Amino acid sequence: MKKNQRPNMLSVMTPFPYFIGPNASLEQAKQMMDEHQIHHLPVLDDSDIVGLISWRDLLRAVRFGEKLSDQKDMVVSDLVTHRPYMVDVGDPLVPVLDAMVESRLGSAIILKEGELAGIFTSRDAMRHFAVFLREAYPANNDDDDVA
Repeated sequence: MKKNQRPNMLSVMTPFPYFIGPNASLEQAKQMMDEHQIHHLPVLDDSDIVGLISWRDLLRAVRFGEKLSDQKDMVVSDLVTHRPYMVDVGDPLVPVLDAMVESRLGSAIILKEGELAGIFTSRDAMRHFAVFLREAYPANNDDDDVA
């Protein structure tokens, strides 16, 4: 991306995200999130996006004193957020960030021609903001000392 060019979703998203099916168990969703160190999974039925499940959704499924593995009768479709925030790869980043903050969203599903292309999470936003700050304010040896 050029220095003065405003970023779009393609430049900041995590491409080819992991996803899960609606009939997968909650334990399978947890294992996938743990294995890949992620907190959001698009839910696909064949190639159709039916929603999103997050780590927070899994936590809400657990009653006090129980474990997720105790919820054997529940599947991903029982907890899925059916209308996740979805944007196109070409959409500009700033309005997406504004919408995520305003609606208190932890992620956005990124589409290309209506198909899943990526995901953008609050962690992605922090990672890119850190890069921006390092480039905008290069480290100075004098800045290493804490006053």
